[in-house]
Amino acid sequence: MISVSCSMCARMGKHLAAAALAGAVCLFASSAWAATEFKLSNQFPPNHHLSAGMRVFADKVAEYSRGELAVKIYDSGSLYRDAEIVKAIRSGSTEMGLVPVNKWSGMIPAVDVFDLPFAFPRASILQGFVDEAGPLFDEAFARYGAKVMFWVDYGYVQFFNSKRPLKTPEDFKGLTIRAYSAGDAETLKALGAAPTIISSAEMYMALQRGTIDGADTGMPAAISRKVVEVQKYMTLANYAVAEFLVQANLKWWNGLTPEQQNAITKAAADAEAYIREKVATAEADAQATIAKAGIAIHVPSEEELAAFIQATTPVRETYLKNSGELGAKLLPIADKARR
Repeated sequence: MISVSCSMCARMGKHLAAAALAGAVCLFASSAWAATEFKLSNQFPPNHHLSAGMRVFADKVAEYSRGELAVKIYDSGSLYRDAEIVKAIRSGSTEMGLVPVNKWSGMIPAVDVFDLPFAFPRASILQGFVDEAGPLFDEAFARYGAKVMFWVDYGYVQFFNSKRPLKTPEDFKGLTIRAYSAGDAETLKALGAAPTIISSAEMYMALQRGTIDGADTGMPAAISRKVVEVQKYMTLANYAVAEFLVQANLKWWNGLTPEQQNAITKAAADAEAYIREKVATAEADAQATIAKAGIAIHVPSEEELAAFIQATTPVRETYLKNSGELGAKLLPIADKARR
């Protein structure tokens, strides 16, 4: 028979109590950690420079929150595709997501200002516009339960096709070209093409099968989505900007503590600055890669560019007609930024 003294029992009891307490603390910490992790839906592949920007955001959130918050990124549309992300954010199915601004055009037609052809010919003009117009967008999105975290410069949109060089509006006639938004479709119609709106995730397959003759997209995306494998020509017109933003579900955001909101806001500012810095380099690198892939690149002359601008003038008039009070406020800001 084993005899255990009362003092030994007391010591064992203390050890067991301490172990139980430590286990409870670990369990609580584990639960708290899980509760502070939030999702960020990203439609781009991991190798895209915008995806690198999402990782910068996640790293900075962890740093500024001292590990209290963690961002789980879902790349390549694995959580929600671009056509689904607005609904997912509004419903709270994801706390955050990278959103093409034009996906709001059904509810807020004025966001199509970014699709106006040749409205933002230089990156500095775009940045000046976003900085001044930001509060107007914040107010519009808040009405639909979304909070703007930061703006994501994507770069310029170019014309790709498999049939012929596109040097004049007449060259677009008879071509079926993928448009990324309703506003972009208006530009293609004005140039004489037959637009069809197709999501970025489905673009490659449509081009490969010959369902469409060409596509409007940015140069880095043309590489990451392998568009260069199934196209022959590109017109470097810088005719539109496909602006993105990272948005959060407003109800979720309002439920965070001020300290958590501050950490995310600081991380958002860092990510926005990082992406803006990388866009120009990404564009230049992508153009070199596209040329190396054998794509014939046409850079319009001043006369050709003037013809494109003239042909697409009706798009601006349609925008003003459809975009309401907000559009009437945004367009003068864009014009002022361009001067």
